[in-house]
Amino acid sequence: MNRKLSPFLARGAAVMLALSAVAAGTFLPARDAQAREMKIATIAASNSPWDHAMRAFADEAAKQSGNDLQVHVYTDGQLGDISKILSSMQLGTLDMGYFGLGSVVFLRGAQPLNILYAPYLFKSGEEAERIINSDEFAKIFDDVAKKSGVRVFAAFGIRSPRALQTVSRPINKPEDVKGLKLRVPSIPILKSTFEKLGAQVVPLGMTEIYTALGRGMIDGQDNGFDLSIPLRFHEEAKFWAATDHAYELTGWFISERVWQGLDDKQRQALVDAAKAGGKVATRLDKELDDNAVKLLKDAGVTYTQPDKAAFRAALSTVYQQYEGKDWPAGMVERIQKMQE
Repeated sequence: MNRKLSPFLARGAAVMLALSAVAAGTFLPARDAQAREMKIATIAASNSPWDHAMRAFADEAAKQSGNDLQVHVYTDGQLGDISKILSSMQLGTLDMGYFGLGSVVFLRGAQPLNILYAPYLFKSGEEAERIINSDEFAKIFDDVAKKSGVRVFAAFGIRSPRALQTVSRPINKPEDVKGLKLRVPSIPILKSTFEKLGAQVVPLGMTEIYTALGRGMIDGQDNGFDLSIPLRFHEEAKFWAATDHAYELTGWFISERVWQGLDDKQRQALVDAAKAGGKVATRLDKELDDNAVKLLKDAGVTYTQPDKAAFRAALSTVYQQYEGKDWPAGMVERIQKMQE
């Protein structure tokens, strides 16, 4: 008896073997076997601009990676506040975070990024976004990642420019700031900025500002529309001055341990996804900005556009004490020339 299988029977046996392997779970499509589950967290509320940006990011990351990267979004501080999110990324127990880029200055070794808040460094949010994602900042972000364990892999999403909101009087010129008690974030150069104008800087958390305004503990605060209006600071502070002294972005953060475990295609997929998500954040924040002035005026707020040239002149030397110490000498001048 000839025991050799015919070509037809051999092919049939091979098919049956493959089907058996699938049933046993020993055979999976290559793409599913390589799929990586990732988490991205923020403190922002669900249905907020940041939430929509992160969901667009997740969709684009899947698309750009051929579904190799599956990103799950966590809002409302579900995975902790910013400090918790940062520490979790340092430990490698959380993949990514999305919030204001300025939070990077609280990381170890991030002093060079204090420059982001040099007064009137950027002419617009668009210029800030272009330059911060250029080679000028690439090495700094790389150094910070190596020292802190957290990497800024992109900075897309233009936020409202910073302004001054006060209780007792309008701000039209630099001299109007003198003597005010202002809540300012614990960012060195922002503190220096308002001390230069003669203000008393009071450090408070974001959740403490509303009460402090109402009780007279502070005379005002420094933030943009995107944070101030949702927290309803205008109920207590009835003067808004559009100083536009700093342009801000949202930052896309990732655990350095996670980043080093990705291949080049996956890394590029995340950067491309950040661009897509940033466009969503920019569009929604702009919609807020476009409606903000009317909202404030309807709430009885006096809205002023101060003499920015006077503010720029009064603050022109603030950065010099940090030049060559926190960031490389000549960096401010290079950034200014990039916008000519």
